[in-house]
Amino acid sequence: MIRSFKPILVLATASLSLSACVAAINNTSYAPRAGEAPSAERVVSATAAPTRSPGKAKNVILLISDGIGFNGWLAADYYQGKAGAQSYQVVRPDGTRPVVLGMAHSSLNLVDEEGRLLPSASDVELATGAVEQGYDPRTRWERFENTFAGDFAPEAKSYTTYTDSAAAGTALMTGRKTANGRINMDWSANERFRTIAQVAMDRGRAAGAISSVMASHATPAAAIAHNVSRNNYDEIFNEMVASDLNVIMGGGHPLYDASGRPKNPEKERDYRYVGGSETLGALTSAAGLNGFAFIDAKEDFEALAAGANVPERVVGIARTGSTLQAGREDLLDVDTPSGMAFNPGVPDLPTMALGALNVLNRDEDGFFLMIEGGAIDWMGHANNMPRYIEEQVDFNATVDAVIAWVEANSSWEETLVIITSDHECGGIWGEGTFTNSAGGPIAVERTPEALTAARFNPAEDTFNGFLAVQDRGKGNMPGYQFASGNHTNELVPLWAIGIGSERFAQFTRTDTRARALWGEPYRWNGDFVDNTSVFQVMEMALRE
Repeated sequence: MIRSFKPILVLATASLSLSACVAAINNTSYAPRAGEAPSAERVVSATAAPTRSPGKAKNVILLISDGIGFNGWLAADYYQGKAGAQSYQVVRPDGTRPVVLGMAHSSLNLVDEEGRLLPSASDVELATGAVEQGYDPRTRWERFENTFAGDFAPEAKSYTTYTDSAAAGTALMTGRKTANGRINMDWSANERFRTIAQVAMDRGRAAGAISSVMASHATPAAAIAHNVSRNNYDEIFNEMVASDLNVIMGGGHPLYDASGRPKNPEKERDYRYVGGSETLGALTSAAGLNGFAFIDAKEDFEALAAGANVPERVVGIARTGSTLQAGREDLLDVDTPSGMAFNPGVPDLPTMALGALNVLNRDEDGFFLMIEGGAIDWMGHANNMPRYIEEQVDFNATVDAVIAWVEANSSWEETLVIITSDHECGGIWGEGTFTNSAGGPIAVERTPEALTAARFNPAEDTFNGFLAVQDRGKGNMPGYQFASGNHTNELVPLWAIGIGSERFAQFTRTDTRARALWGEPYRWNGDFVDNTSVFQVMEMALRE
């Protein structure tokens, strides 16, 4: 039963200004970096002039690298030796230029009847309204901890400096702001928002959501589900399989642990990520559930990616109890960033993406697909840079696979691809940004105490100046520090390729300090948009 609430306060934030026109392409030449092919022309302007008139997209693909900002993105790109040269960062062979922007992602804070911010764990019954956190480039750079002030007293009394994945996913998928924890519902849980997947299906297209974490986790859930709490995994998954989605894929298999080893579930709670034991039983039965084919074996994902026996609808739950790879333990020592072998029993995210594309492409009218690299965020919380980079490298490979699929099976004249994040996690900065009173820039031991001590504390540590992560060569860890173990309000990158991508230009603002830090590697001019504009651009692209 939905409770009644007091009237909502007017949001205390100004709307984003609209640009009067699209900026012209800056044709400044550049010298290729070491190891970069001379023909790999990189993007040189954030809001490139359109190469075609805005029109209707047959397909829209949204790729979300969960929990990564500019510094984290650069860290992985430097490790790969591909900063500014990833497939989505260069001009495509047909001349299509990606648009590169920053993106703000603030959520709503609950307030009491006197307008005071409520702590994040407060009973919602105490709230009489909600106000937007916002992102203001004029004040963001006044002190180092401005984007993660919630880590410290007295700011710790509220959650006024970050969004979570539920609120951020809601904004991306619906164009509406909400409070942390909500999935496609307003802060009071009285109003359900319509998602871009629902819009696509209303307009005759197929739709799907896949992730490297649990299929019912906040970001994939935001593609279609509606819930008062992101933690109601069983309810969320059951809404997903009851919907008209054609593809649902992720981890969270109750019969396997995080390293892919079989296990015996002991409680009904062990089945929560797949809707409960009854739902899993129905999915795996001979009769199936709601017309879905069910797969969980790695070879079945690979066959689907190869185009074999492609069904109209599929639920794929990889054989891992949580993430595809980030949670693995006790495997062989090998030459990976983390030094541990990968779980051999699960597909990678590129394989899942190609399988999903093959299913959705059966619909001749087109599709919407959301793809999440979900465990980047988990490794940001853990301040684990080697595994953070592993997850982002897998995400980059997924974007490569998607772009190759578009150029082989569709075109940029009919497909829009957007690559971004939902928020930043970990407060990643270049080494030397602050001097830690407890020791060096990073924790030597991976104990909770050591990790906490290595993070920034304004009462104990010295801020030296904003530094981007440092490039130390391909295959080497970049120079970095983790300032936080939580989410921050830092800008994240956004790239858009294909039909309708130029529409972002009408929503831009500019952050010159951010441009000074991160502009050069990505040829970014400091323009940024709010996360709600992602929905707006996708919705316009899908109009009939």
